[in-house]
Amino acid sequence: MDTDEKIYSLRYRSSRAEVWRWYWRAWLSRYGWWHLLLAVAVTGETLAIQDGEFQLSKFLLRFLWVAPTLVGLMAAWPQVAFKSQERLLEVGPEGWSTSIAKKSGSRTWRMVGSIRSNDEIIFIVSTSGNALLIPKRAFQNGISREAFLADIRHWHGSCASPT
Repeated sequence: MDTDEKIYSLRYRSSRAEVWRWYWRAWLSRYGWWHLLLAVAVTGETLAIQDGEFQLSKFLLRFLWVAPTLVGLMAAWPQVAFKSQERLLEVGPEGWSTSIAKKSGSRTWRMVGSIRSNDEIIFIVSTSGNALLIPKRAFQNGISREAFLADIRHWHGSCASPT
């Protein structure tokens, strides 16, 4: 069968621990600097509104509680939004679609920024930074997992190059 005709249909549940680990990897590689810059801005703005004059000691003291609070709130969101129900994921040459209970979503391969994997999870990361985490247990065996990974990398690569 040509890979352009193949459709994968996977059913699985994610775990909070998988989402937590993904978040912190993404935070270290992509979001950390943005969150710290936002904390600097929030700290500066709240001091400007309150005092009107800049004092380094006040800035540093306020930053010491604003930064962890902001980072903590941002880290909490994926856990609050976590869905423990079974996910149905359908993946093919055009992209992917998924549903969990009454919620659904989809992306074309052009909307996917990267595809990564490790021994446990395949990560399909959208250009917005959201990610699908597909655990090893979603596949019947290692061979089917590797075939899936090869196909999605092919489809994703094909959308960037002219046909």
